[in-house]
Amino acid sequence: MDPYSPEAWHDFFIASAGAAAALTGLLFVALSLHIRYIAVNPLHRNQARGSLIGLVQVLVISLAVLVRQPASWAGIELALIGALYIVVIGGYQFASLFRANWKVPRVTLIRSSYGYLLALGGFISGLNIYARNGPGLYVTAFICVAIVVWNLRNAWALLMGVADEYLVEPTS
Repeated sequence: MDPYSPEAWHDFFIASAGAAAALTGLLFVALSLHIRYIAVNPLHRNQARGSLIGLVQVLVISLAVLVRQPASWAGIELALIGALYIVVIGGYQFASLFRANWKVPRVTLIRSSYGYLLALGGFISGLNIYARNGPGLYVTAFICVAIVVWNLRNAWALLMGVADEYLVEPTS
């Protein structure tokens, strides 16, 4: 497949957008059912936020590729999506670090670094598509799959953590 032709990747990104939208809805319902446990635990809250942001990001990336436009414009949009993730989410997390006096669990920093690496890859992939050089949409497709798989794992860990808390809660 042509790595610089969004039309050639239409079916993949239709499936990616549909999966991301469905999983986002299911995750939102699951989080709503257990909001009390998630709201009071900073680790659960961060996992929930990260999972929702990741799945919405896959949806936005997929929709950007699906829009009928020149490949160079899609490349610019994908680079902007990656850059916005780094700036907006990075700014939020930097502010959170500052509020927490730079004391954040190591697992949170490791988990965040994966997101930043994928966003940086998306930024570079967008530039590759714009310049028609490099792996192009192969990297974008990999990023979408990696984000979905990572966030499914993250959502499972979150829901099992909430279930563990629910099971040890004293009955009234």
